[in-house]
Amino acid sequence: MRSVTGKRSCAPALWMCVLLALVGVLGLALPLDAFAEESPAKKVRVGYYENEVFEEGAHEGAVKTGYAYEYYRKISEYTGWEYEYVYGDFSDLYQMLLDGEIDLLAGLAWREDRAGLIGYPVEPMGAESYTLVKHADDEDVTAEPATLSGKTIGVLESAMVDVLHEYLDAHDVEAQVVTFSDYDALFAAFDAGDVDVLAAEGDGAYGRDDAEVSASFGTSDYYLCVNVQRPDLLGELDAAQAQLLANEPNYLYSLREKYYPISISSRAFSAAEKNWLDEHDELKIGYLNHYLPYSDTDVQGNPSGMVCDIVPKMLERLGVTGIDVSYQGFDSYDDMIAAVDAGGVDAAFPVGGGLYYSEENGIYQSAPVASSLTDLIYKGEFNDDTMAHFAVNENNRMQYYYVKTNYPDAQVTLYPSIEDCLDAVASGQVSCTTLNGMRASDMLKNRRYSSLSLRQLNQADDRCFGVRIGNEGLLKLINRGISVVGSDYVAKSASSYGEQLYSYTLLDAVLDNLVAFVIALMAVAALIIAVLMRDGRRTKAQKEELADALAAAERANRAKTTFLGNMSHDIRTPMNAIIGFTELARDSLDDEEVARDYLDKISTSSQHLLSLINDVLEMSHIESGKVQLEKSALHLLDLIDGLNTIVGPNTQQKRQQLRMDMSEVSHPDIVADKLRLTRVLLNVLSNAVKYTPEEGSIELRVVEAASGERGSARYDFIVTDNGIGMSEEFQATVFDAFTREQTSTISGIQGTGLGMAITKNLVELMGGTISMQSAEGEGTQVTISLPCEFAPESGTVREMKDAHVGECAEGAHAAVRDAQFEGKRVLLVEDNAMNQQIAQAILRQVGLDVEIANDGLEAVQMMKDAPAEHYGMILMDVQMPRMDGYEATRRIRALDDADKASIPIVAVTANAFAEDKQSAIDAGMDGHLAKPYDIEKMIEVVSEVIR
Repeated sequence: MRSVTGKRSCAPALWMCVLLALVGVLGLALPLDAFAEESPAKKVRVGYYENEVFEEGAHEGAVKTGYAYEYYRKISEYTGWEYEYVYGDFSDLYQMLLDGEIDLLAGLAWREDRAGLIGYPVEPMGAESYTLVKHADDEDVTAEPATLSGKTIGVLESAMVDVLHEYLDAHDVEAQVVTFSDYDALFAAFDAGDVDVLAAEGDGAYGRDDAEVSASFGTSDYYLCVNVQRPDLLGELDAAQAQLLANEPNYLYSLREKYYPISISSRAFSAAEKNWLDEHDELKIGYLNHYLPYSDTDVQGNPSGMVCDIVPKMLERLGVTGIDVSYQGFDSYDDMIAAVDAGGVDAAFPVGGGLYYSEENGIYQSAPVASSLTDLIYKGEFNDDTMAHFAVNENNRMQYYYVKTNYPDAQVTLYPSIEDCLDAVASGQVSCTTLNGMRASDMLKNRRYSSLSLRQLNQADDRCFGVRIGNEGLLKLINRGISVVGSDYVAKSASSYGEQLYSYTLLDAVLDNLVAFVIALMAVAALIIAVLMRDGRRTKAQKEELADALAAAERANRAKTTFLGNMSHDIRTPMNAIIGFTELARDSLDDEEVARDYLDKISTSSQHLLSLINDVLEMSHIESGKVQLEKSALHLLDLIDGLNTIVGPNTQQKRQQLRMDMSEVSHPDIVADKLRLTRVLLNVLSNAVKYTPEEGSIELRVVEAASGERGSARYDFIVTDNGIGMSEEFQATVFDAFTREQTSTISGIQGTGLGMAITKNLVELMGGTISMQSAEGEGTQVTISLPCEFAPESGTVREMKDAHVGECAEGAHAAVRDAQFEGKRVLLVEDNAMNQQIAQAILRQVGLDVEIANDGLEAVQMMKDAPAEHYGMILMDVQMPRMDGYEATRRIRALDDADKASIPIVAVTANAFAEDKQSAIDAGMDGHLAKPYDIEKMIEVVSEVIR
């Protein structure tokens, strides 16, 4: 909503310059964030009204979006304001601003007679043009003002009414002006034909297919205005806008591009554009080969790259139909430009190198489709001679133009491809070459270029469409299409093709695991040499023993190679996802929904990577013999309920039937290691869920059988499913480490191949056995038999209730959500800056104040210096320089002040095994948190121990 018109006086200009200078100086010495921590957020009442694209979600509980809403959030980053939204239509909210019932209202233009009634900041929040919009099929109304005579013009009841009347009076036009209180009513009247012409802000009729701009009738800046009785807010707003302008000078431009890439004016084709569309039913696009992510030809001979996405999307967004698009690839840039000049193609992509060379080639250069800084590629140390001699791809004239424009004195040597240019740099034939910024990082991932370095240059290099000079209609259509597609779509398209510039080879795999391969080969070689040297002195039996040893070593070597191969594949899968989606998220920060989706995928991949690492560590821990059972009394029904809570949601998602039967158990209270038993059963049940199709059935049956010893029994845990089953060959190796019948690439089912190996080891550690029966296409049955002593009864066997699924977890989640600790202070002892930042963010979300010690020695000193009740608890890292967490804890416990000495201390460490937890307890700590941070677990532990 942009409503009041006029101009600001030029008097504030000097004040603005002074304010910018002061903010710039203060910003260097003391970031604004330093102030935000020391004072509570100020409540500010915001008038919020519904206005398409500008301000949406104007009712309680609605998701808020729009230009003005995002501007509010940006200002809050600099002021620390906390908003209270007051909803209504614009006219009511404006009156509330005058009456002091709200503090802020967005979208008001300057007007002299209201300068004393409301507070205007120095800087506008945007600029607006006013346009007259007609029905697309109305031939009577044109750009000539006289054609408005006798027409009905609808306009929002705002200052735009005065501007409209001034325009009509200036052109002696007699028209009926009808005002509306909100845009919904105005648009409805226009769509129904009750008004002939719509007077709107330039973007006020966002993307309407049935409308067309006929003329512009005024422009103005618009402001985020303040209640005149709140000079404190106005001062803070001026300071925030000044710092925003200093830190992010292009913010308003990028915000406008984000929310208004498709305005109603995008439908108003010029005469030249209409003529081109009328005369053509085909658009012929020439593109450059071997230039991904922009363009290429795939192995099937089809065009590939951004060009295939962007051209159809432009036509779609413009509403252009009846135009067929054809593509022609060129290996040489010069050949592609010649085809444009000769009329063989209508437009070429990409073109670049600057306007001068485009003019020399006889083509118009469109608005940039993508703009990126060029990267300088060189070898060794960067010095004054690095840019003396360039390798340039003779088939990519854009690179040549860039070098000649920016480095006219440099020597240039031409090579047949960019790969040859990079090889020339690597071999020292030339000192450098260049790569387009959207290509460099992916190309340099290839190991053959590992010796090369990259340095970003200052000069941007646009990639555009090229159109023959004189083809005005097509050029304007393409420019309009680039505008409506927007930079977000271009960035996403580019990211989807960039990965094709990098290929992971067998040699890469060998070199990535070079140390392991060398060790393995050396071990085999040493054994072979030993056998050959002593062969003459060995008896036949000894030779056989050596042969057996050699075979065992070879098996171990193959196992190690299999281990490395599987781990390399399985770790790279989530890592590739994390890296790829991180880049996509970084490029999509202005699209919250897309960025959130990418972050969700990053989180899922991170959890999968963590499970891989945990499984490998646990397997190593078991094989080292360090695992100790922690037996205690447990009630089997509680254990089964817990399994149901964890597995139930997954089975519900796949519409599977999950049945748990304990009808054959007489003594439900046993003595066992609950954690390990739960892990074993969860591994087996999770496999059953994974490998059972939708609407399948899974059953866990517990059977108690006499053991022959008084006070104990054998318990059989039988898991049966009707899933895909296993082949006989695979069943023979199912309990071996890193074995899966199909890889995750083929089956689409993620896993480490360690689950059943860990399960078997844990079962045997508990004195039990595990067996399996399976048939392909029929299902699988796994039986785990464990001897268990009876424990004193704490309950009887009860019937399982489906309602239990998810209740416990939901209760825990609610407790975490509701946790608030205002006024409490935590001492975080952590030497890693990134971990400090993560922990601080988590703790501050629930109201905790956080102070940081960088190691144990610093933590002990801070405890000595602080008052007794200053800290509510300590989160203590274990491994730190100067003094570790165990020693720091012991020294704090030894303080003379009893209150300080008894402060709750929780270990925070990547060492997550039972003995690590016990080490923390032995050192005097009260709890244990494992890294990486689990937000809910962290808040849950803090809730339990904080004073």
